[in-house]
Amino acid sequence: MKIMPIWKFTTKMKRNCNGVFIEKGMTVEVVTPTTSNPLNTPQGRDQIAAAFMTKYGVDMKKAQSLSSGYLDSVMSK
Repeated sequence: MKIMPIWKFTTKMKRNCNGVFIEKGMTVEVVTPTTSNPLNTPQGRDQIAAAFMTKYGVDMKKAQSLSSGYLDSVMSK
């Protein structure tokens, strides 16, 4: 049985970009098949964006906030 890592992403700061307001401390979890940080792939960023949209109704793509400059990431197994 393969154990898939869980990545936790937390916003670092308040931000208002393109009409999207992001609050500091918003957190989502994403399960991935590898230990590579999902922020480093287009598919991973899509998965993170979908998690923020589902949990908070926030469009992280429109806010241009899918990068390590705006998100802290921590992997757990």
